[in-house]
Amino acid sequence: WLPGDILTKTDRTSMAAGLEAREPLLDHRLIEFAARLPQRQRLRGTTGKWLLKHTMERYLPEDILYRRKQGFVTPLAEWFRGPLAGEARAVAASELLTGSGWFARKALSRFADDHISGRSDHGRVLWQLLMLERSLRHLAPSA
Repeated sequence: WLPGDILTKTDRTSMAAGLEAREPLLDHRLIEFAARLPQRQRLRGTTGKWLLKHTMERYLPEDILYRRKQGFVTPLAEWFRGPLAGEARAVAASELLTGSGWFARKALSRFADDHISGRSDHGRVLWQLLMLERSLRHLAPSA
């Protein structure tokens, strides 16, 4: 989940707010240190990362430190109906995708139109098609 999802979301979200984010729990030295800790300092009952949370109690409120995990979703559907609507249409008309023989131009066009109009939510698939089209473009620079 990290490279294709969580790190991407962190990067985009922080950049959108003009922030530079770091993921300290990915630092190999910290992970090596944590792996050497006795289990009692890593896990207490159902609380994981116990030592980290205990250490941070003086800096962060309890309801932040001990809340359940919360996910968030990249607003792909909204983007492809708004600022990226042109990209959705471009994907539908892509010679690289239709020329591959994998996709029918009409189907891609209907797919993009249905999404942009709000009849369907194809945001995630449009994103995957856009990434495939960009990858094909990169692999075949003459296209």
